[in-house]
Amino acid sequence: MAREVPVRERLGVTPQTFPVGGWRKRTIAVRRPRGTPALLRLRSRGPFTAYGPTPVIDTPQELSSDAVLFHTWGRSWHPFVLPGRYTHVEVGKAGKNGVARWQLDRMSPDDVPPLPATVIGHGTRLFTWEGGELELRYECLSRSNGLRFTHHAFDSGEPLDLDRTGTKRGMVRLSGPGYLWVHSVPDGDWTLKRA
Repeated sequence: MAREVPVRERLGVTPQTFPVGGWRKRTIAVRRPRGTPALLRLRSRGPFTAYGPTPVIDTPQELSSDAVLFHTWGRSWHPFVLPGRYTHVEVGKAGKNGVARWQLDRMSPDDVPPLPATVIGHGTRLFTWEGGELELRYECLSRSNGLRFTHHAFDSGEPLDLDRTGTKRGMVRLSGPGYLWVHSVPDGDWTLKRA
């Protein structure tokens, strides 16, 4: 009996291998076991072109997208968690500046370090936390607009409750184990330490 060919293959769309690059808006399928998060990283190949990833659900039953997760700054890698309910990520340019290309790649769980007691960081970082509830003090050390935090569940990648105070200095409380995403807007130096 002949194998049934999926519609996307008949239309010339084949499963995507990583890393992926481009310079225009593009939607990339992120293959993994259903409902599990994908650990990804995105960067611009030029210092003056910013890109942003948009999570997309593209199944025979549903086609929808959410808001852009963040924008890249400079040429550094920006790691992030794509929750398990999303099947694709769309990479698009933020604004009309620059002509540089972008690059999207997978990360393995081994690429994500555990959260140390004290971190002096720069830009966007992703950590794992395997303990219970945790309070952290943070401070922006440069003239950045502040820090953004997201706490993601290990099993699904869905955002978890996260309490915080301040934008440039304050406290953030994790409700339990998961991935902790820290994003400086724009790239800047910051500290994070256990309270």
